[in-house]
Order: sequence, then structure tokens, then C-alpha cells
Amino acid sequence: MNEQTQEKILIIDDEADIGTILKLHLEESGYLTEWARDGEAGLAMLMNDDFSLVLLDIRMPRISGVDVLHRVRAAGSDVAVIMMTAHGSESLAVECMRTGAQDYVAKPFDMNDLLQRVERALANRQTLLVKQRLEQEKQDFVSMLSHDLKNPITAVIGSIDIMREGRLGPVNSEQAEYLESAIDSCNEVVGMIDNLLDIHRFEAGRMPMNVRPCSLQEIITAIRDRFTLLAQREEVTLTVEQDQSLPTMFIDRIALTRVIANLLGNACKFTPPNGVVRLSCRVISGKAATDMSPPAYASAQRPELFDQEQLLCITVQDTGEGIPAEDHERIFERFAQSQPSGRGHGGAGLGLAYCKLAVNHLGGIIWVSSTLGTGSEFVILLPCQEGQKPESTAKKP
Repeated sequence: MNEQTQEKILIIDDEADIGTILKLHLEESGYLTEWARDGEAGLAMLMNDDFSLVLLDIRMPRISGVDVLHRVRAAGSDVAVIMMTAHGSESLAVECMRTGAQDYVAKPFDMNDLLQRVERALANRQTLLVKQRLEQEKQDFVSMLSHDLKNPITAVIGSIDIMREGRLGPVNSEQAEYLESAIDSCNEVVGMIDNLLDIHRFEAGRMPMNVRPCSLQEIITAIRDRFTLLAQREEVTLTVEQDQSLPTMFIDRIALTRVIANLLGNACKFTPPNGVVRLSCRVISGKAATDMSPPAYASAQRPELFDQEQLLCITVQDTGEGIPAEDHERIFERFAQSQPSGRGHGGAGLGLAYCKLAVNHLGGIIWVSSTLGTGSEFVILLPCQEGQKPESTAKKP
């Protein structure tokens, strides 16, 4: 073993002869070793030195190996641990592995077998360290997106908006159009960042859902008012259909609004001039939902949904170019896009991934029905329970 790759091993065993034998063989194999005669001494050495692995005897006076293991893991140490046990204690050793030990070896042990276990435990630890480092880099990247990138773009939007409004001097119609286009592009980038950040939070289990009673009528009306101007700029007709008696239901208003906004934004973007985009929101029965024949990738996620008496059904339909059947499930994955015509439409393939995660956390399902050349229809089904918080909103994907 090259000295640059030498790793340090701590032996904690109250039997001096075993400690001596282990030190001898491990050092002959190229490892650096230390020996502690009991659990207290071993814990002190672990606090003051950097060890890659601990060979830990289970039965010792005062502090047992099991207690040492618990304290090591409670301290957040990433040191690998192999438990050493006498015959008859294998069940206890297995329990230790559930607590965080990598392996165990029975006494008296075969030295070749022990050395192989040591090598394997050290390799597994290196793999874990690499994974932890990559996860930290991911966290740093997300933090950079949130602060170092998003905040300057927001400032740019504010500056352009000041010019567009003529507060720095007269602006003609052509200039205002270009400034409006610049603001739209910046907002699209901010939307991508928000989607990526929230996808990360969903997947990490750290996305708070503010579920409270909300008026569906107000949510749909606000979305209609927001997207009417966008549809006009894209030269498409936006129609909104909703039940006149939409209930007040427990929902995360921001999450639901963003889901519908993502779908409407895509529909307007992918629909050619003079096309039509339709938003529908209504209450249906579980049986009616079953009759819609949702695909397996959606219905299998929450089969209990179709047993409910009332479901909120939201659909966004367009007359765009459509999506190939083989892409229907894939487009809900991160960074996945479908471009049947070979013509790019921008975006990063994050909006639908956010929609799937948000709808799932709200207790529902989402899918797409589409045929090339005739447009697409995205369907959302959510539990519609008035007067009480639906249990399914607490479920994770």
C-alpha cells in the first residue's frame, strides 16, 4: 500500500493480546494503527484524532462496544466501524449493524478474512464520502442559484421595468415592446430557478406545504386575469371553463397556482398563432375519473383517489403540435423535453417535473393525453374534501 493512501485504524479491545495481534497484521498490510484498552479511551482517541475505521469489541468493561457505537454515530462521525464479537453474540452484532456498523467478525477470527472485511469497509466509506461531497456540492449550487444568480436577475427586471414605464425618459411603442420581451425572458429564467429550487426541496423532503382553506373560484379567476394578456401576445385564444359552485377546499394556494401557471405557460408557448388554449376546473366523482382512463404511470401512484366521492379535476388543453406517445411519462422528469417538430421552444424541462411533485404532495395525480398534430391535454385530479384537511396532502411521492 502506498504511504500516501495509508489509512488509520483504531482497535478498541480490552484484551491486550488481541490488540497486539491486530496491530501487527494491520501494520504489515500497510495501515497505521492505534490501540485503546477500553471504550472510554477509544472515545477520547476518536475525538482527538482522525481515524478511517474502528475495530470495536462488543463486550468490554464500563462502556460496552454497543455504547461506543451509539456515541460515535450520535456525534455524526463518518468513521467506518467493524464490530468484533465472541461466539454466541452474532445477533447482537447484527443489531449493531442496524445502528451504523459496517460489518462484524466473530472471534476467534481468520486474519485473511478480517483483512478483506477491513478493505471492503474502507472502500465503502470512501464511496460514502464521495457521495456526501457531491451532495454538498449540490447544496452549494442550489444556494448559489437562490442568492448569487436569482437576486441579480430580479434587480435587472426592476431596472428594465423602470425604463419600460418611462420614468427615465420617453419610450416609444417599439422600445416598450423590446423591454417587455426582455422582462419576459428574465422572468422565464427566474421561473426556471424557482422550479429547480422547489424540485430540490421536494426531493429532499424539505418543501413546506401551506395547506389551508382556499376559494377555488378566486384562484381560477386570478389565473385567468394573469394569462389573458400573455395569450394575446402569443396570438392565441384563452378560454376558461369552471363550475359556478366550485367549493372552498384545503389546498396550498401558491403551489396550485404555480402548477396551473406552468401548464398554461407551456400551452401558450407551444400553441401556434390563432390556436386555442382551454383551462377547465370542475368537481367530478371518482367513477367519472376512472372513466377518463388515466394511464398507469399516474393512476398507480394513488389508486385510492378513485374511491372518493368528489375529486377536483383541472385540465389544460391546447391546439399545439402534440406530444409523441413514448414521451408522455418521460416529460414529467427533470430536464426532459419533447420536441416532435425538431423546433426548440426554450425552457429547461423543469416546469412539468415541478407540477408532478407538487400535485403528488397535494395528494393528487397528473397525466397528459396527446396526439401528434392535434394538441395536448394535461389532467390533474386532486382530493376534494371540504371542511377538513385531506390526509393525502401529507404523503410524500
